[in-house]
Amino acid sequence: MGCSTNNQQTMEKSAASNAKWNIIFVLGSPGGGKGTQCDKIKSKYKIFHYSCGELLRDAVKENNEEAELINSYMKEGKIVPARITCELQKKCMEKNEKEYKNFLCDGFPRNEENLKYFFEVMGSDINVLCTLFLKCPEDVCVERIQKRGGNRVDDNIETIKKRFKSLKEETEPTIIKLKNYGPVYEIKADQSIDKVFEDIDSKIKDLIK
Repeated sequence: MGCSTNNQQTMEKSAASNAKWNIIFVLGSPGGGKGTQCDKIKSKYKIFHYSCGELLRDAVKENNEEAELINSYMKEGKIVPARITCELQKKCMEKNEKEYKNFLCDGFPRNEENLKYFFEVMGSDINVLCTLFLKCPEDVCVERIQKRGGNRVDDNIETIKKRFKSLKEETEPTIIKLKNYGPVYEIKADQSIDKVFEDIDSKIKDLIK
């Protein structure tokens, strides 16, 4: 039994070392500070940060052929079909792979369809370093979102509540499944920005090479 387990671990390590890209998933409450913490991570480590929300919003601005569909999902606080989001991510990685092997994925996967489709698209090209789950109470997040202002289509109270519902019903069960791909770290996100980063850094410092 021990020999079989060791062989499996060796095979997994070999597959990870042969992957084209390493990825850290960053998930959490809307307004939970994902973007802020990703900025701090990329300022310390050689890692390319992309936000799935920004990839989608850019596709809308560029009048991408899927623009109308993407915009309608985001207005309703719904999860955009996995096919669209995964294809945008792969293009992003291919565009930046000459300079980066490590990628920081902000706001994905948000449901089990996302998770399944992502690994179908990426296959053996991807190695999951870990998942960071930034957990923050809804009232704190709503206050933060109201303070940040801006013209995001999904930054209104009605949509925020739908996003929290989606987080509870779809994303949190997906986070449990992510444990099959690598460690999952729950981070208390209603602390100071520096304290949240300190907690994150203690988890990832030995993972990013």
